Amino acid sequence: MPRRVSGGSRNERWALVPDPGFGTTSSPPHGTAVSPIESRRRRAVTRAAAGAEAVAAGQQPSDGQSSDQRRVGWSRARLAAAVSMTRCVRGAGVSNQLLVDELDFIAATGSRGEVRAGTALVHRGSRMPEVHLVERGAVAVLGDHGGRRPILDFALRRELCCAVPVLLHQNAPWDAVAVTDGVVVTMPADVFTSAVRERWVDRWTTRALTWLAEVGARVGDVDESDPAAQVAELLLRARGEFAVEPCRRTIADLLDLDDSSVREILGRLEMLEAIDLSGGRVAIVRTDILRAVSADTPYMQPRG
Repeated sequence: MPRRVSGGSRNERWALVPDPGFGTTSSPPHGTAVSPIESRRRRAVTRAAAGAEAVAAGQQPSDGQSSDQRRVGWSRARLAAAVSMTRCVRGAGVSNQLLVDELDFIAATGSRGEVRAGTALVHRGSRMPEVHLVERGAVAVLGDHGGRRPILDFALRRELCCAVPVLLHQNAPWDAVAVTDGVVVTMPADVFTSAVRERWVDRWTTRALTWLAEVGARVGDVDESDPAAQVAELLLRARGEFAVEPCRRTIADLLDLDDSSVREILGRLEMLEAIDLSGGRVAIVRTDILRAVSADTPYMQPRG
């Protein structure tokens, strides 16, 4: 189970708890009954998944969720909003999407298992002995920025989770955590890299370059020193109008900020006339001001 860590700008944080069974490939072969992976993996959670797990365990959620929000994992609407804001410019995760021959090969040689919301599939800094194909559900890729755990990307249905670091023989640069209940197909890393080398080297060379650009852009967004700059960057990528409450929650999810911080930043952006919050909607008014804020200029400094 997750353990609470005190301190920092947010009210609560959740840390990874080691599990000696992580990194095995003991789930049943393709075609057999699905068995839970959850018991042999350690957990890593965002605040939302932590609250969901507390409910599943019969505990009171610690983040003030109302009774109608108490469910395991994210809702479809919540996931769709976060994925849309993450991928709105770069498109639908091109580097993660597989062709039919790849899907068939992984299904035939990998092992299928259930995962629960909050289950960690990849652990930052550790060796990656497996790759994971998401068959059902969604997995969030979590960075580490000043004690916060911003979401860099998602792996969705028929997409691989963090496959490029495996091909590059790197330790995991971040954590990957299921945000919904789902099913994944797991394949040993050496089997996957051999298949890429023998069958799909050209397509994966292109995918690796695309993936590095995609994730590099997202890391660059969350590496801004000021959270206001990060919020402005998200709003610039997600052009258009949004309902205020879902927009606040999505920003909090993606940047791992508490709700009060998001409200304060959006209020300051409205005072600068960069956005309009009237009518229960968030509308972009001045992209030039948002760009200045995202560049961490003095726009957001308190006026004397």
